[in-house]
Amino acid sequence: MLKKVSIIMGIYNCEETLAETIDSIINQSYDNWELIMCDDGSIDSTIRIANEYSNKENRVRLLVHEKNNGLAKSLNDCLDCATGDYIMRHDADDIMIIDRIEKQVAYMNQYKCDACGSGAFIFDESGVWGLRQPKEIQDKHCMVQKAPFIHPTVIIKRSVLTDVGGYSDNSLTRQRLEDYDLWIKLFEKDYILRNIQKPLIYFREDRNSYNRKKRKFRFTEAKARLEACKRLNIPYIKRVMALKPLIIMFLPKKLLRKYHINRSIKNLKIMENS
Repeated sequence: MLKKVSIIMGIYNCEETLAETIDSIINQSYDNWELIMCDDGSIDSTIRIANEYSNKENRVRLLVHEKNNGLAKSLNDCLDCATGDYIMRHDADDIMIIDRIEKQVAYMNQYKCDACGSGAFIFDESGVWGLRQPKEIQDKHCMVQKAPFIHPTVIIKRSVLTDVGGYSDNSLTRQRLEDYDLWIKLFEKDYILRNIQKPLIYFREDRNSYNRKKRKFRFTEAKARLEACKRLNIPYIKRVMALKPLIIMFLPKKLLRKYHINRSIKNLKIMENS
């Protein structure tokens, strides 16, 4: 029997994208899944749309927070209700390629890994404009400069996620770093992490998103990286690279935007020509 996949998704004021996202899950080539959504205090039509799907599709379930508690709390509540062998992340504004679940379950079985991510097409209202592709084999040293995964592409054994206590919910992780902290916990226990070298989702991001990161987040990001270095016993000579977010603050925004866009476009062209 095919292993069951529990897709966990925090939703918040996403009325414009939620239906398309859920449709991409319902239309998957792999049937043995459940979708658990947790609304985190939405004030638009998000809950109504989510309820419409949960009422007509018995594999879809909706949890509701009366007030906004943050993504980590939402995902942990979803995890508490999950019954699948695997836990899969997805976001309410992204779209799954039709065989995403099938491919990731097969990869997990073939390579005996504990968590598996993939690449992602980057798109906006104008269509696909770039590609993000993490390296296939990941080790703890990547945490000095970047995360090993694109968070909404990840599938992970439920037993593994339970073993590390799910998502940490604290002042640091509430600053959009709940996933980064999770990767630290996985590396601390020497779990096997890999990435499929293909894009399996469409990741919604406009070309100006990189410029919207505020200085406060850059400081928090550097702090998180230094904490990762400490917890993972990264050699001191390598830890200087953890300060990259602080250096970036002093670079012109136009230059950062150009580099970010060109890198994503280059990745897409490489894939198209391969």
